[in-house]
Amino acid sequence: MLPSTPWVALGVSSVLVGSIAQARPLNSQQSAQMPFWFQPDKYKSSHPMDIHNQIDPLTHLSAISPFFLPEQAVASLPENCNLTRAALLVRHSAILANDEEWDETMKPFVDKLKKIPKSEFPQDKSHPWHFLNTWKSHISRKDLEVLSDRGKDDSYAFGKMIRSAYGSLFPPVIKKKSSSSSSSRKSTRVSYKVWSASSARDIDTSKSYIRGAFPTIQSGPDGTGDGEQVELIEVPNHEKSWERSLTPHKACDAFEKESSKKPAETWLAVYAAKTRARLSDDRLLGEKLAGRFVDMDILAMQMLCGYQTIGQGDSPLCKVFTDEEWLAVEYYFDIRYHYMIGYGNSLSPYLGRPWVRTAAHLLAGEESHLTAEADSVYITSPRSLSTSNLKRPKTRPLPIPKLPPNETHTQLLHPFFTHRESPGFASVFLNLYNRTEAQGGIGQSAGIDPPLDRIPEDRQWMTSHLVPFLGHIALEQFEYIPPKGTDANDLVKKKEKFVRCVVNGKVEIMGGCQDGIEESCKWETFINWVDERAARWGTWEEVCKAKA
Repeated sequence: MLPSTPWVALGVSSVLVGSIAQARPLNSQQSAQMPFWFQPDKYKSSHPMDIHNQIDPLTHLSAISPFFLPEQAVASLPENCNLTRAALLVRHSAILANDEEWDETMKPFVDKLKKIPKSEFPQDKSHPWHFLNTWKSHISRKDLEVLSDRGKDDSYAFGKMIRSAYGSLFPPVIKKKSSSSSSSRKSTRVSYKVWSASSARDIDTSKSYIRGAFPTIQSGPDGTGDGEQVELIEVPNHEKSWERSLTPHKACDAFEKESSKKPAETWLAVYAAKTRARLSDDRLLGEKLAGRFVDMDILAMQMLCGYQTIGQGDSPLCKVFTDEEWLAVEYYFDIRYHYMIGYGNSLSPYLGRPWVRTAAHLLAGEESHLTAEADSVYITSPRSLSTSNLKRPKTRPLPIPKLPPNETHTQLLHPFFTHRESPGFASVFLNLYNRTEAQGGIGQSAGIDPPLDRIPEDRQWMTSHLVPFLGHIALEQFEYIPPKGTDANDLVKKKEKFVRCVVNGKVEIMGGCQDGIEESCKWETFINWVDERAARWGTWEEVCKAKA
């Protein structure tokens, strides 16, 4: 995603983009929440009390993982290349809890725990499970699907990160010289748009992102934009007349999640049984207490590790499972999402098609739109615009789209905020993670159904790297400029444009579209490739009819 951006450590337990370090000072509790970098070596404890974890569970919880970048070495642009345009598909930031996960998995465990006599819990204060005596869930019904304070902070920092990474693509700050000159510009100016799905968690994420990415004169006091230079656009979730929804699965009656549960639960039964057997040791929970827990309770505790850390900064549940068990629950989610939003769902390429086509259209903007400098008018102090002078009050409703996002705009960077499902769909349409060993793929390709009795030694489909909170897919258009006085790149003899796909800081190859520099895709090839795939998966209305 990032053109030669400096990256530095945040606190002692994370590595994120350098610009995040400037976003807001982190207190000690926040620093402790941030995921650290690790080498994912498998570790098996030979003793039930020995949990010397080598990995951070928060980086292995798939869609429950707080935002992190899976690679320490973040992809820079190829040599002699300049970024020209980009489109980002971003999942919303960290919520307090997901409603389905709470109702079906976590709440039954929490209710069960309340009914167990405290005398059955370990009483030794040094015991790793002693916390059960006083542990309470932080989640209530009103918290479901609500953006957490950490989520807001992460999104604000994410805005800073994107500003640092894509600064050349942001619009200039337009500063008014006078009211007369301002009014003369207003009629021709097109505002920079940030697109958001209509759920509150998406909109709140977008607001925090805008506040982090733009100065106040452009962001407005509440992050919905000033209405002239920057504007937050709400895209209705269930609008079936507009195929280019940011949540196409909500407009597709045939889409369902239920069938993805059975294969995932088959694997859950394999690893949870081993976990319960380990916990039945008298030095841990013992047979009686461990015997009260079923497979779903093991999953619930691992989910609660993530959500409690997001909501409260820490969770004792993160400290009582082995590395092997964290890798096992990660694989549970990989199986679930393979069949729900990945290659195991025949609807996935259809549902990934709208955003990719939209992004391709926006990347193909007119050359005359590459700079907005001609529209800039400057005054001495941009801070002279006070919040009392803003025309759009804090409580104003968000505007509905005047044009769908595949219409031509003058901006160069196009961010779209959505739900966990959309990046998965887009990854299938873009044929990511789906290369055979002969094609350069490492590990089992995502197009192969995952085994349900074991974890493959290597696999390309790892949803912790795709759909954590703020997980994002970037389609970047860049230009190669042959250096003067030297031999041009062997692949490129002239000035030429390319596209690459970057997922959370790591370049991912678009299988079948890799004829460019460093396995990127030549611009003309990319457009033709997207059109060909769009034609293959274009019968939206037919496939989305609900089954009788």
